[in-house]
Amino acid sequence: MKKYVAYYRVSTQKQGNSGLGLQAQKNAVANYISDNGNLVGEFTEIETGTRKKKRVEIYKAIELAKANKAILVVAKLDRLARDVEFTSALFNGSVDFICCDNPNANKLSIQILSVIAEHEADVISKRIKDALQVKKDKIDKGIYINKDGSTMTPIDGQVRLGNPNGFGNYQKLGVQKIKENALNNKNNIQAMDVICSARKEGMTFQAIADKLNKLQYTTRKGKKFNPIQVQRLYKKCED
Repeated sequence: MKKYVAYYRVSTQKQGNSGLGLQAQKNAVANYISDNGNLVGEFTEIETGTRKKKRVEIYKAIELAKANKAILVVAKLDRLARDVEFTSALFNGSVDFICCDNPNANKLSIQILSVIAEHEADVISKRIKDALQVKKDKIDKGIYINKDGSTMTPIDGQVRLGNPNGFGNYQKLGVQKIKENALNNKNNIQAMDVICSARKEGMTFQAIADKLNKLQYTTRKGKKFNPIQVQRLYKKCED
C-alpha cells in the first residue's frame, strides 16, 4: 500500500483553525488516498497577509516523505502554483508528488510554473520599485503630497519614505545596515561554514538546520535554525 504525506496551506490563523479552506483541502486529500494508500503525516502552512512569507512546513513534509518513501500530496495546485518557494521546494525535493486537482502535474510542469512565478515576482518587484522611485523623486523636489491628497508625515523632522510611526530604532537604520549586521554576525559566519560545506555534499536545507541545531549553533538572535534561515545564509556562499 502506498504511503502519503499531506501538505496544506491556508492564509490565516482563523482559517487554519476553523475555516472551510483547510477542511476542504483535507477532504480532497482523504478522498484521493482512500482507495490508494495510507496517510503517514500532515503538515499545515499558516500565513497572514501582513507578514513575510516563510515556508517551514513544506520542508518538513518533504523530509518526512523522503524518510518514509512516501508520496507528497497537495489538495490544490492552483493556489500554490504561483508560489515561488513552494514550486522550487517541490521541484528540488526529490520526492514523488501528486496534486488532487491536477493528477497529471509532473516535475516539468512544476518547473514551468516556477519560472512563471519568478517572472511575475520580478515584474511586481519592479513595479513597486518604480513607484517608490517616483515618490522619492517627488520628495527630492520638495513635493510632499500623497496620492490621496494628504501630506507626508515627517520622520524625525525629515520627510522620507517609510512608515511615519517607525518600526523601532533598529529598523530605522535601514535595510542595508540590517543586512550588514546579519552578514557580519559571528553566529552567522560560523554557521555559514557548515552550511556551505553541507550543501556541497547534497544535504537539504532541513537536514542542515537539524545538524546546526544538534551542534548547538544558534541564529544571531540566539534561536534555533530553520530551513528558511539556512537557505538565506546559503545564498551568501554564492556571493
